[in-house]
Amino acid sequence: MDGKKRRIRQVFVVVTVIGLLFAVGCAASKTTAQLSGEKIFRADKAFSDAKDGNASLNAKEALAIAEGKLAKAKDAFAKQNFDEAASLAEQAVVDAEYAQAKATTQKSLKIAEEIKKNNAVLRQEIQQMSN
Repeated sequence: MDGKKRRIRQVFVVVTVIGLLFAVGCAASKTTAQLSGEKIFRADKAFSDAKDGNASLNAKEALAIAEGKLAKAKDAFAKQNFDEAASLAEQAVVDAEYAQAKATTQKSLKIAEEIKKNNAVLRQEIQQMSN
């Protein structure tokens, strides 16, 4: 009888340990899913900000790359490939920020070119006035 109780305790301990490992694994998976979901949310926001910042006009190619990676991240997330989704989301954020920076640079260059043209016109007017 004593051996039977010992065997039951051993089985109970093994089942308990397996249950705890399973619970920890599920909790870790949920945490990974939450983290990748948050990264996708940030990527979505970065893409939206870039699009609102005229990247669709001044940095179409860079914005398209960000959009493609964001779509792949969402697809990976739907397939529960959370590590891949997180990695793609991070890349999409970088690409969206690059698109926004490129758009801002292009806009600044256009403004600088306009100022340069206006200065040239003013110089001509000043020269004509002094003659």
